Amino acid sequence: MQKRILLGIDAPVTLATQHALRAVCEFIDQTIPEIHLFLLHVISVPNISSPTLGLYVSHMQSASYTSEQRSLGELALRRARTELENRGLHPQQIETLLRVGTPVEETIKVAKELQADLIIIGSRGNTPRQRMRRFFAGSISRRILDLATCPVMIVVPPAPPHMKKPPDLVKWYEDSITHYLQEHTGDLTVFTPREVALTFAPSHKKEPGRKEQAAAILALEQLARGGLLCRHDVKGEMRYVND
Repeated sequence: MQKRILLGIDAPVTLATQHALRAVCEFIDQTIPEIHLFLLHVISVPNISSPTLGLYVSHMQSASYTSEQRSLGELALRRARTELENRGLHPQQIETLLRVGTPVEETIKVAKELQADLIIIGSRGNTPRQRMRRFFAGSISRRILDLATCPVMIVVPPAPPHMKKPPDLVKWYEDSITHYLQEHTGDLTVFTPREVALTFAPSHKKEPGRKEQAAAILALEQLARGGLLCRHDVKGEMRYVND
């Protein structure tokens, strides 16, 4: 009997998803004939109350999504499918699924519908930016792990070399910003020195001070000179944009 594996796919394909794809390929190397893989991308939209459904809180509907979100999702699924086929999976062993909703709810729902034997999802790691995001929004992978009725494999990417022991603060911030932009290639991001000093502060720094902010400014200036960021003066405050 074939094992049914559900693999979550981000759009655009992030480093977390790339590591998850590699983990899947390593995991199935010895059991390719017994595997059926379902690639799931969830177009993330919030659930909103609908006034046409009355006053019941339980009556919810999904907000709309754009054609660009759908195109990005379909492209990510095609890229993931191609990589897996190149690794030896037969096309008939792979199915792609595109759903709309919240990633946690849709992943759990699809896993139950398919009677999946295993869910595999990528984690975006433990960078300062990700720790901040998890503090406010929670971890998607952790919530799936808590709610799933089948085993869950969370693939955590290895820490980039610059995350282990920074040689100096300027390089630390420069590498951290570059790494963040590589993970969010489709996002428009605005950086300020203060936000960079706080968000990407080395883990041993409890409260970034003037030294960290000065290093953040130098890192942003170097990236601007290199063409990765554009510098803008907004009412006397320097902002750096990845456009």
